[in-house]
Amino acid sequence: MSRLIALEWDAKEARVAVGRARAGGVAVEQMFVVPLPQREEGASGEPDIGAALARGLAEHGISRSEALVAVGRANIELRFLSTPPVPEEELPDVVRFQAVRSFTTFGDEWPLDFVPLEPNADGGMNVLAAAISPDLLEQIRKDCLAAGITIGRLVLRPFAAAALLKDQLADDKCRMIVDLLRDDADLTVLIGPKVIFPRTVRLPLVSEADVLARTLLAEGRRTMIAAQNQLGGRKVEEVIIFGDGQHHATLKALLEKELSLPVRLLDPLERVEWADSRVKKPEYPGTFAPLLGLLVEESTGVAPVIDFLHPKKKKPPRNYRKQYLYSGGAVAVVVLLGLGIMQWQLWGLDREINDLKVARFKAEKAAKDAAKPIADAKLLDDFTAADMTWLDEMALVSTRLPPPDAAMVTELVFQGQPPGPGGSRGGGTIKVVGHVDKPDRIGELEENLRDKQHTVHGKGTGEDANRQDLRWSFEELIAIGSPLERPTASPAKNAAEGQKPAASDKKGGGQ
Repeated sequence: MSRLIALEWDAKEARVAVGRARAGGVAVEQMFVVPLPQREEGASGEPDIGAALARGLAEHGISRSEALVAVGRANIELRFLSTPPVPEEELPDVVRFQAVRSFTTFGDEWPLDFVPLEPNADGGMNVLAAAISPDLLEQIRKDCLAAGITIGRLVLRPFAAAALLKDQLADDKCRMIVDLLRDDADLTVLIGPKVIFPRTVRLPLVSEADVLARTLLAEGRRTMIAAQNQLGGRKVEEVIIFGDGQHHATLKALLEKELSLPVRLLDPLERVEWADSRVKKPEYPGTFAPLLGLLVEESTGVAPVIDFLHPKKKKPPRNYRKQYLYSGGAVAVVVLLGLGIMQWQLWGLDREINDLKVARFKAEKAAKDAAKPIADAKLLDDFTAADMTWLDEMALVSTRLPPPDAAMVTELVFQGQPPGPGGSRGGGTIKVVGHVDKPDRIGELEENLRDKQHTVHGKGTGEDANRQDLRWSFEELIAIGSPLERPTASPAKNAAEGQKPAASDKKGGGQ
């Protein structure tokens, strides 16, 4: 059985898991933590992580080995990208082309890997792409080399932790995994076994369980909202916490109460077998979930979803060398040259098509985003074109309402009508919502508001038993004729001069 080593570290400690591949899984031999040196205040240079790793590994009998290394989400660039329709073998090149435009900092020398998510509306593919800077990759190599370690795989930590649950996540549910580390916490949203939205947050430098729980509750809500927007409104249905009841009971209880979701604790040590039952178990088993996921994947021959050392690349063209040799050197040269020219032309056309489709996508999105402002502007134009004197109409309604102790208006909405045929100005409508002291008052109100210029349509009434006074609700829609048909004297002027309202207004009370 071959020995497997999984390794990852943060600013304060390194975590190491050692196991051996066996039929159907992995047998864990060791799990331990290596404290890392801290930079002293005023000191120049960075702490020697490689030397500390070498000492810690040597104490456990490990040297000159190959390791599976995990890196946190906070150390990489990660973006959701949408590609145009392309053949599957062209997808790695298209994703890298899209990354150049979408990533904050990205260059040709950056290792980039991605995971396909689902087809998009244009027939292309939505992908989650991740890239790591060459400088960070080189620093990781140097630290591992100083510790006597060569890197076999370099994977993204949230994906490694999710790999530990693949056999439990085949129901296409939307879940969020919470993995508490030393200074960070990984919050990862999955659909079934597929990682959709990984996020790493910093934890406060406190030891109180309730403070950490409140922090993770707030960050968990942000993560779920961001994932919901990314997933078109789909919500998280369950939360899984990597850990045990001893250290995570407070967090579990708070998330269950505040999120109203099923929350379960999952001890990652229960997902693997131990080579020796006497092996000392780590104090915080949840922090080893990514390492155990790495060991399980490697022992079962499953390639990591994201591996910066072995990213997805376009498959090289088929080698026809032997066939050409059999057919004759001269024929082979001609055929190879012709194929090369044709392939070069096809690549050029493919790139041009991809550029045009990306441009079309952006143009369609801009047009869609402009639809609402245009509609809002039209409403304003129609309101202005109606040319209504709304203060007069408001005064008219006020004078024709019942007395204040008999009626109360809770909502008053004015809306102008667009111009009619031939450019004639339109009228408008007034929506009046409120309460009265008795149902007969509503008929009185409608009669007062109705005249040659105003048509009243009642929406019905209802009794509100919770109100002590004015228990009867009403909603009236008043249609107003064209401004050209209205009398010249306004209700406001009539009220100011003490004139009596028209015959249809005699039963109304001023208000």
